[in-house]
Amino acid sequence: MQHLIEYLKDFNSKERFFLAGQILGNPNFTLSSGFREKIGGLLEISVPANALSAMDYHIDWLYASLTLAENANAAKVYRNDDNVIRGQSEDVDWLIAFKNQGEYHLILIEAKGVTNWTNRQMASKAKRLGDIFGEQGSRWAGVAPHFVIMSPSQPEGLLAENFPQWMAPNGKFMWLELSMPKLMRICRCNEQGKENKSGLFWRVKRR
Repeated sequence: MQHLIEYLKDFNSKERFFLAGQILGNPNFTLSSGFREKIGGLLEISVPANALSAMDYHIDWLYASLTLAENANAAKVYRNDDNVIRGQSEDVDWLIAFKNQGEYHLILIEAKGVTNWTNRQMASKAKRLGDIFGEQGSRWAGVAPHFVIMSPSQPEGLLAENFPQWMAPNGKFMWLELSMPKLMRICRCNEQGKENKSGLFWRVKRR
């Protein structure tokens, strides 16, 4: 397994990554020391300041990077018998990647701020990530995947029983609080203010 971080960087082609990085003066999306301490403490690993950090990272890119790093041949044509490469934009909300003592750590973060967790959506992503990394996360030699969910409160009713072991150790998700301000939303309604998707009026409500 060589040059995994370089391949992950080469596939990271989200315009929003470069736009946000330039506007905020943080082109590499460098992680804050406070966040590195939080997630490192949760996973019991040391996250370096120069860790690769990327948003909305496509799962196709993740699998391709692993394959190329293992084979060290970007010019080769690869079979897609298991339909792992799907040509779609399914992604992880945030990717953190770094090498520590000869082992690559890939931290995959899924976040919900104003929408709800659903077992259907998460089961689909768990199935795909399980196909890529295996039940124990040991499919790729020298690579340790980690899965973290972030939300304002710990998710209720989210089932971990069908998740690969590495995504939910001992049947429990690795969770970090996502700080969110009080927000408002717009809803369509009738003249009396009652919500109605086809209403001819609108109003503002608290989320």
